Amino acid sequence: MIPHSLLLESENTKQISDLLKEINYTFERVVQFEEIAKTLEGGKFHFLIFHIADVTNEEKQNKLREITKNFPQVLILLITDKTKWDITASLLKQHMVYDFIQTPIETNHFQFTLDRSLQYLLTKLKSQFVLEAENHLYKRMVEIFDWKKSLSHKENENIASDIIHQMNINLFQGSGIGTLMSVVSILIAKSKLDDEGKNYSIPKPIMDLLSENYDAAKSMFDSMSISQSVIDDESIIETQESPIKLLPIIDYELETLNEALSIKSQKINLSQIPSSVIGKKIRFDATKLSYVIREILLNAIKYSKEKDMIYLIFFHKENFLELKVINPAYQNQDGTNGIPEKFESFVFEPFFRISSVVDDSYAKFEQFRFGLGLPLVKKILDLHKSNVQIYNIENNFRNENSKDICLTIRFPLSEEEK
Repeated sequence: MIPHSLLLESENTKQISDLLKEINYTFERVVQFEEIAKTLEGGKFHFLIFHIADVTNEEKQNKLREITKNFPQVLILLITDKTKWDITASLLKQHMVYDFIQTPIETNHFQFTLDRSLQYLLTKLKSQFVLEAENHLYKRMVEIFDWKKSLSHKENENIASDIIHQMNINLFQGSGIGTLMSVVSILIAKSKLDDEGKNYSIPKPIMDLLSENYDAAKSMFDSMSISQSVIDDESIIETQESPIKLLPIIDYELETLNEALSIKSQKINLSQIPSSVIGKKIRFDATKLSYVIREILLNAIKYSKEKDMIYLIFFHKENFLELKVINPAYQNQDGTNGIPEKFESFVFEPFFRISSVVDDSYAKFEQFRFGLGLPLVKKILDLHKSNVQIYNIENNFRNENSKDICLTIRFPLSEEEK
């Protein structure tokens, strides 16, 4: 994953923006310290980067303390020099910054620091989630082995039942293998041998059902084949093309998904690609990017409701092309809405599901299944040296006081060779 940074721009950080561009890492910038909190609220960033000279007074350090408290999932990286060791040491000691980079800055060391910091951040988020999951498991175990409940038959589950439940969701729920097996059993029971004992006759409705579920099962195995090819591929995409070539891929996938949109009378509103990216290039594998576009659109379609509008919007920011897919956020089974903040990283983990409900209406459109959709999207975008995030945002498109889900892809841009 490529980290996404917010840079406090000043005379002291001009080199930082050049370095971020050089290593093809995405970033946005603000020019006033007072803009930081508002910008962090409006987007998702891994790092906040600024120079020590821009936070020397007590007022800004107090604001920095508030930022640290209000945005614990953003790591603060400090650019410093030998003349400000006292302030640097103080900020580190108070945990107001995570790490520092001393000038003069060397490119490889700068990238190493960002990569190492990102790994720490992801590990930190995962450990919080794992602790929560372990606490839940512990409570389950207490309930399972509570002899009073066992005697009263209020709890007769076991831990293995969760595993079986997940297997059922991933393999047998809805059309496909499970229903195919059921249809075959009906076929055997209902088929009739003719008088000569040579041929079986099969009622047409049963044959139609068999054919339908055979196609669904075949689609499932095709999906497994595509998924395996993506999982096994570790080659960074070197081919570069104009970002404009994303449009035919999107148009084709929109046409393919017309039937899926019609199920709940939904529409997709697609923006134009900014003209400012003409003459620039992105890493580009058409087949793999088509998998990405299909999955992110289908996700938005599945988790939206009747007559919802889904927005597909391009932005050109700094050194990257940003593609946002925005759809309404609704309440989950556990009472949360959309993508709870604690799950933002884990929706890209294999087999992770916020909801265990499987909507079979969209099965034939899916190229990735078994809880592997977004993990494989992330894998493909990693191979494109691009980043992807998903999070809730305030509703800016509809006349309602609600939230939207925003999936954001950032493609680093490079200049076209002349």
